[in-house]
Amino acid sequence: MNQQYSTIVKEIIEELESRNPLPPLSPTEEWSSRLTARLENYSLGDLFDGFAVTDPEFGECAKSGLLLWNDALDSSHKIVQNIGTKTGNYWHAIMHRRENDYSNAKYWFGRVGKHPIYFELHRYALELSRTEQLEEYTNVLESNGEWNAVQFVDWCQAASNSEDRVGAFLEQLQLKELKLLIDFSCKNALI
Repeated sequence: MNQQYSTIVKEIIEELESRNPLPPLSPTEEWSSRLTARLENYSLGDLFDGFAVTDPEFGECAKSGLLLWNDALDSSHKIVQNIGTKTGNYWHAIMHRRENDYSNAKYWFGRVGKHPIYFELHRYALELSRTEQLEEYTNVLESNGEWNAVQFVDWCQAASNSEDRVGAFLEQLQLKELKLLIDFSCKNALI
């Protein structure tokens, strides 16, 4: 974790980080119904205990992201479908990508434009593809020169939750994306 989180957010992230295996690209059910119920019942004040939430839309984005990490797609969607910000659109796009609605995911990524986490996500993807010796992905990432969210949607669609090296690579990228975007959402909720 890259920043100071509230006690509750930190506990939830630690619980989600304990997941094994990693969150699938296309979940069929939530990972923990108990965690979903807990998150749904938190107000932003509860979730960010001890911190003043100065931007409620970013706070809701963080809550939606935690739900999404928990594979609670419907609960996440209920929150982000009403947030028209760049970050809200990003969460909305991820939710549709994970439910296999790839064309809708691409639409929402089109509304995101370039997001501030893209630089770090691209750097991580390039490093991971080299480490995993996935030359085809390394070549595309090098050629693009920056993160291409629509390309990632295509990769996820082609993988269809495969359990091979490519599937594992994409799941690691997805997890990094979730963590970066939660970090970004939390940080901006409290500025």
